[in-house]
Amino acid sequence: MIVTLIMNSCFPPIFDAKMGHSAHFSGPRSRKRPIPMLLICLIAGLLIGTPKTSIAGYSAHVIEASTGSILYSYRAKKQNFPASLGKVMTLYLVFRGLDRGDFTLETNIKISPYAARQPPSKLGIPAGGTITIRHAILALATKSANDIASALAEFLMGTEREFAKTMTQQAKLLGMANTTFRNASGLPHSQQKTTALDMTILGRALYEDFPHYSYFFAQRKFTFNGNTYRNHNSLLGVYKGVNGIKTGYIRASGYHLMISSIHNQHHLIAVVLGGKTSRSRDNQMKRLLDRAYHSLDLKDKLLDSIILPPAKPKKAYTAANSNQNIHREDPTLRETAAVTAVASPEKLPGAVEPNPGRWAVQLGAFSLAHSAKLLLEKTIA
Repeated sequence: MIVTLIMNSCFPPIFDAKMGHSAHFSGPRSRKRPIPMLLICLIAGLLIGTPKTSIAGYSAHVIEASTGSILYSYRAKKQNFPASLGKVMTLYLVFRGLDRGDFTLETNIKISPYAARQPPSKLGIPAGGTITIRHAILALATKSANDIASALAEFLMGTEREFAKTMTQQAKLLGMANTTFRNASGLPHSQQKTTALDMTILGRALYEDFPHYSYFFAQRKFTFNGNTYRNHNSLLGVYKGVNGIKTGYIRASGYHLMISSIHNQHHLIAVVLGGKTSRSRDNQMKRLLDRAYHSLDLKDKLLDSIILPPAKPKKAYTAANSNQNIHREDPTLRETAAVTAVASPEKLPGAVEPNPGRWAVQLGAFSLAHSAKLLLEKTIA
């Protein structure tokens, strides 16, 4: 319809007596059209040909959840629209309410006319209908239902506008410095922005603060009122270790994916924003996870190969063998003593003897293997 209107405005039809119907005139008469109209036609043509790609472009961030260590980062502070990743914050606030005892998983929430009017993806519950908190969580985690996101927002804060303010406030408390929410669903809004870095912060906080609810994001399907909805996260059950969390897409943002994955006791939170297609986004996520786990496996093997000297036995002290005043040890003095000992490695048991043909670097001396491994980990990183 739009193309037809543009064609008719730019190239008006005339009657062709020989053909017996209207035809578009492309001869000298078309050159007499006013210049402004030609410019309008040119701009309109360009708009029609604009590809459906992300405005912000690709960005990504991968961290190890237990330490916060960055394993990969590319344009991680570049702002983009959150799309349905905004629902992760909505669920974070739902989990907070559950833990506070404000309601239970079996509490019913009512669908308002406003919530029922939300565009797809949606469950399509009519206004006046109800859904339990449990099913509402699953509807967001799997189906990414916009109508249920709005219903949860109204249930928690009265209006979605007020709920979005709470979402933004919570984001700032978590350290999401470049994130602003304007609705509970992630539907398009010009002022609603986030970054790959901020979304990894949110993912890490969710799994740290509410691990007992993380199973919701691992569900591959959800059945409600006789209908079964499959999780949009296609890496579940496909990439080993992936146990959540959420996809997102609007035309202006591109294809998003936030992933939680566990491998050899390493828990990763990874975010890809602005993929060109869902398949290219998923493939890129697989590459990032492969790369991160390969790096962590190499580090683990290096740490496991280190043989530490046995700990020096501690001396037994009794009240009879000391008339000195015993004070609580000052941690700074202990660190100073350790540094002094490193300055004279030949006096330490297990120290490397000087050898003109070889060299080594001693990082410290420790009585506990765990302490030595921690320092080595930091040095390698």
